[in-house]
Amino acid sequence: MFRTIGNTWQITKLSWKVLQLDRELIFFPIMGTLGAVLVGAVAAGVFGATGTFDRLGSTGDAEFNVVDLIIALVAYFGGLYMVIFFNSALVAAARERLEGGDPNVMSGIRAVRGMWLAILGWTLITGTVGLILQALQSMARENSHGVMRIVAIILVSLLQTAWAYITFFVIPILVVERVGPITAIRRSGSLLRQSWGEQLTASFSFFLIYLLAILIVAIPVVILVFIAPVAAIIVGVILGGIAIASVAAMEGIFKAALYEWVAEGKGSEWFDRQLLADAYMQRN
Repeated sequence: MFRTIGNTWQITKLSWKVLQLDRELIFFPIMGTLGAVLVGAVAAGVFGATGTFDRLGSTGDAEFNVVDLIIALVAYFGGLYMVIFFNSALVAAARERLEGGDPNVMSGIRAVRGMWLAILGWTLITGTVGLILQALQSMARENSHGVMRIVAIILVSLLQTAWAYITFFVIPILVVERVGPITAIRRSGSLLRQSWGEQLTASFSFFLIYLLAILIVAIPVVILVFIAPVAAIIVGVILGGIAIASVAAMEGIFKAALYEWVAEGKGSEWFDRQLLADAYMQRN
């Protein structure tokens, strides 16, 4: 645990230094989120126009019909596409900086705008797997009891972790190697196996940094709640958005650097080689 915290802190500091050179990189996570929200708003408008909300609200046992389901799936995958597209643009821009360039928002978007089909394919695959895993998790919680429930939840969690490991490098591979999503998944799994073996564990966790960022933002928000509740909401949304976008940008920067190290054997002037080598460590 302490090694994970230490490595995460070092990675964060180095990623932050790179981000200071290209602060506009935080706009990629913001644009991805706004794009997903826009898709959701359009879907909500369609639901309102077709009377879906009224029908579902009129009786507790109402269910989605086929049209409702199609609209919901289009919204789900559409929002996910927005997030993945701008994450891909972030990785492209981060790679440009790591190779000595001077990226900006447009250069990142230009680098991936011809990849819409590969990004769409990856969106459909990862979105579908996510739905399946979520369904399995719900089934484990609702249809089992006692020890069996705990075992089922653990098994689903292991599946989620395995999927996250196997697909860790998919977006950098899509961006750099310009392959399809299936090939990218195989390539990502191959990089993990050849570099760290079959049993491995992450020695860093950006979740810790996300949590720290949220806690820092929460301090002024909680204070403002007792003074000006409306201002607290506005400040919370603005500061929270900036904090989360900054961490997401740093995560994208490090993922690009780690991919270069693992796939191409290329070091970086910004990231220590040993730190990259130790990002994942074999279990004994």
